[in-house]
Amino acid sequence: MKLSKEQHDNFIILSSKKDMSTMLSDETIFSQANGIIGTRNHFIEGYGKQDYPQTYINGFYNTYPFHYEENYQQFPQVGQTIVNLPDASLTKIYFNGSIVDLANCEMQHVSRTLDMKKGLVKRKSEYILPDETVINITEEKLVPYDENLVISRVTILSTKPGIVELKSVLRMPLVKQEAHKDPRLSHSKRHMNLLKMGLLEQSGYLTAQTTESKLKIIVAIHHDLNMEYQVEDEQLNAYQKMNIQANESIQFTKYSAYISDLTSQNLKDDMAKVLRSIQPFEYYLKKEAMNKEAFWKKTSLELSDKLLEKALRYNIYQLNLSGGKNSKMHIAAKGISGEGYEGHYFWDTETYMLPFFILTQPKRAKELLKYRFDKLDEAREEARNLGCTRGAKIPWRTINGKESSPYYPAGSAQIHINSDIALAFINYYNATNDDEFMNQYGVEVLLETALLYLEYGHFKDHQFHLDNVTGPDEYTTIVNDNYYTNRMAKMHLEFISDYVENHINKLSTLLKKLSITQEDLNMMKLAAKEMTLLINEKSRIIEQDQTFMKKKELDISKMSKDQFPLLLHYHPLFIYRHQVLKQADAVLAMVLMDDQPIDIYQNTNDYYLKRTTHDSSLSKGIYGIAAYKLGRHKLAYEYFKEVSELDLFDQRKHTRYGLHLANLGGSYLMLIYGVLGLRMNSILYINPVDQEELPYYKLNFTYQGAKLVVEHINKIITISTDKPIKLMVYGKLVDVEKILTFGVNQIDHIIFPKK
Repeated sequence: MKLSKEQHDNFIILSSKKDMSTMLSDETIFSQANGIIGTRNHFIEGYGKQDYPQTYINGFYNTYPFHYEENYQQFPQVGQTIVNLPDASLTKIYFNGSIVDLANCEMQHVSRTLDMKKGLVKRKSEYILPDETVINITEEKLVPYDENLVISRVTILSTKPGIVELKSVLRMPLVKQEAHKDPRLSHSKRHMNLLKMGLLEQSGYLTAQTTESKLKIIVAIHHDLNMEYQVEDEQLNAYQKMNIQANESIQFTKYSAYISDLTSQNLKDDMAKVLRSIQPFEYYLKKEAMNKEAFWKKTSLELSDKLLEKALRYNIYQLNLSGGKNSKMHIAAKGISGEGYEGHYFWDTETYMLPFFILTQPKRAKELLKYRFDKLDEAREEARNLGCTRGAKIPWRTINGKESSPYYPAGSAQIHINSDIALAFINYYNATNDDEFMNQYGVEVLLETALLYLEYGHFKDHQFHLDNVTGPDEYTTIVNDNYYTNRMAKMHLEFISDYVENHINKLSTLLKKLSITQEDLNMMKLAAKEMTLLINEKSRIIEQDQTFMKKKELDISKMSKDQFPLLLHYHPLFIYRHQVLKQADAVLAMVLMDDQPIDIYQNTNDYYLKRTTHDSSLSKGIYGIAAYKLGRHKLAYEYFKEVSELDLFDQRKHTRYGLHLANLGGSYLMLIYGVLGLRMNSILYINPVDQEELPYYKLNFTYQGAKLVVEHINKIITISTDKPIKLMVYGKLVDVEKILTFGVNQIDHIIFPKK
């Protein structure tokens, strides 16, 4: 994306792409959402070719049957996919009978602007018609944060007088015709049936239902003009005709409303209320500006590198708008910006995205964590499918809480997801001291997911083993004693057994409900104590698992770029038999746990880095954090920029299918875990690195009720707080009442008194 150097407002994103392939990426980049509804930046007048407008509701899904040539009843039998909603985006525009769109006119130029302070996307297109009339279309689009609406205000300007005809459309979703063999993408299917079309509150509406999951939705269109509504060929059209003078403009606003039974008990009544309460465009524009002002106040960040600052602001802006608002919704791998990964929720949410919410909006983080609690029964069912009589196994990929991964080596075998979710609960607890939430929700999730390890694993020769698992590196599957899995399980088992013992009086009812005894807690402690953690003491390198370092080498540096990602070009057995990684694995454990001596940290990082393809967008952020830890600041900074700009610049040419939400969260982790050296323990750890590339940075976050501001100016750190808080800075416990100022790596020489 071309970002204007003259543009000094670092809350503005610009683009002027004209070719169709990059315009599809811009549909993603300029997508808008409010946590429930997400819509892409497809032109309201349509393209006239390759049209595939997409609007989604978070968690609104359908199922479809899997087909296995060799089936096991414990395999998932149906897939799940987010559903493209009935299309309310299109308003065909005619000038003197000629349609105005890409297929029928020459588009001279187009510009898009995202104003992150207003929540507003503005798109301007200039068309030349066959009779040489120039038509300018300006579309201003909002998805109000607290509404069920997508709103477009359209201004039409013509160089000649004439008649403008509008045909506003409400129709069932288009079925994409594009074929592919990419396992990361969804496949074309019809997922909805039309139930009814009609008029409601002087607006047009339709109701539809998914074919298998039987979820219902009502969609309505409303305008600030008097429109004539007609139902034609299972499509509801609204017509209006107006005269336009040369070099003068006409304007209209289209309101598209979406309500599903995920949030409503009475779709038609609730829709009627929405339609009756519709306000002029300026009302929503003002309200959104107030909402975004409050957001930026909580999440303010500034960097001396202004392009990096803009990218990072964009990332947290989109991440914030992708998070669900109730326990039926989470954060999908592509958010609500596209169909990639079928709208599934993975471990990405808790590991890469939740830290942002925990540190800036802990109440929102709590609601997101409740999703895992509400789906605990489905996780218990999955544990039974894996042959465990107790406990719960969080599904690898899901929407409705049931496992939806048909390929168990890179799906169900990733039992580390139990501890990934546990760490998010633990981080939230450390950041809030919210015992009420833990006792009501968190403890049950952590106990049930910990119990699974006791059955899945086993003791042998005073060591606890977890066999037949897959770690985060999906290029190495079904192994024994994956270090990441075991280290995270150790953390998980230690925390929950200690927490229960320290709160035993308040948890007796829950323990009885779950049939958990003191012996179970003792076994958790023992499993943690005797957990197998493979470290080669001679080379001082963490072994990813029992066999990885014994496999055949694969020199990826000599492979051509067009052979990546490997998963699209090689048989899995070729990949699995080599020492090659898709993404950080043992290094991720070191980053999250931050407990290894520096020689093991460095040797392990160096060994795996040169064997890692970074085929996953999750990879470089973690290696970048490790590089900061090791003092390799130029490499870390290079990765920081690459991770932060991945979607904004469409670096992997895959953004057209949706934003990489975990990567957006990963860019924030690079700042807080990498540059700032922050870790969410019972006392907040802060260890800013001594680096040159960012001489200035400043950010806000909240911890244990204190609002903190950290500012770095030329290797001088100032931490401000609105209430007293204990911090662990460079390993030293410091009581901060209002302000603490110190030099980087010089906590023993506080510049100003902390009082």
